[in-house]
Amino acid sequence: MNIQKKAVDLTDLAIGIIVLAVVVSIGSTLLVGMRDARRTDLATVQTGNETIVPTTDGTALSNQWVKSVDYVLNVSGDMTISTVNYTTSVDAYGVGRVANVTQWIGQHNNGWNVTYTWYNTSSRYDYTLSQNASVGLGEYGNWFKIIVIVGVAAVVLSLIFMAFGKGGSSMSGESGVGGSY
Repeated sequence: MNIQKKAVDLTDLAIGIIVLAVVVSIGSTLLVGMRDARRTDLATVQTGNETIVPTTDGTALSNQWVKSVDYVLNVSGDMTISTVNYTTSVDAYGVGRVANVTQWIGQHNNGWNVTYTWYNTSSRYDYTLSQNASVGLGEYGNWFKIIVIVGVAAVVLSLIFMAFGKGGSSMSGESGVGGSY
């Protein structure tokens, strides 16, 4: 009599990985929403005359979460750059950029002094808590890879133990290898 062994059931592992991914994604989205809702309640700080070299792609400002660009001067400080000559933007990571849209040449393109207002994200714990937690959960992609690797290793080990772990099984009434004598 030949005893057949069951195949490894991966359903629980697959369901667990999917549930983990969904829960972490929802948690990260909720934390980012909480963080963004609290940003406008933060104290603001003004940075004056930060020197940048403007590009058409946009030059990053030193501080994150720019609220507004108050004014821009050319590097010598004798001429205000009109708002029609530049655009401002803040990306999803809070990096503020000033882009030169008119591509001025000569002394005006050598450098600009930008004065802007930004949100001080280190001033309140309710903001920093949700920010740090969302950043941490945002890194779950790295953990997801580890969980998949551990799952695959568990499957391989279970197959090895199924094949070799039980030694010989006794077959009653038959003689031969693994049988009773």
